[in-house]
Amino acid sequence: MLGRCSWLAGPVAICAGLGVILASGMRWATVKAYGLVEFDVHGTDPDQHGRLTVVLGILAVAAGLLLAAGRLAWGRMLAIMTGLMVPLTATVDLVHLYREGPFADNSLTTDVIVGPGLWLAAACGFLVFLAGLAAGFTHRSPGPRS
Repeated sequence: MLGRCSWLAGPVAICAGLGVILASGMRWATVKAYGLVEFDVHGTDPDQHGRLTVVLGILAVAAGLLLAAGRLAWGRMLAIMTGLMVPLTATVDLVHLYREGPFADNSLTTDVIVGPGLWLAAACGFLVFLAGLAAGFTHRSPGPRS
């Protein structure tokens, strides 16, 4: 079954990499202060790591192109590494938003609501990781039959 779908690893990594790039500019959180002031935090804001996830998304697209072109060793390695780094980066930002928020230096009382961009970046990064793993399992040459 996996052997028949082996061509999917490249396109899945490409689409998921594009999803990471798209999610990097989306709303990562909404912050409410004192119940009166409300503003959005985007991935590309200075305190967030959205610019890093853009670079990782570009590398994920490159990994997908390598997988689609049959360069399995490099494509798998790049997909697995970027696929691990994107959810890790999203987790770091998630912890930062919940623990400190954007006003870490002040004593403002804030409520943070995580937006769709952070979740989409993490999910797409995980898809890139799975595509890298799937490429490793599906492209192995069968051993000699007895």
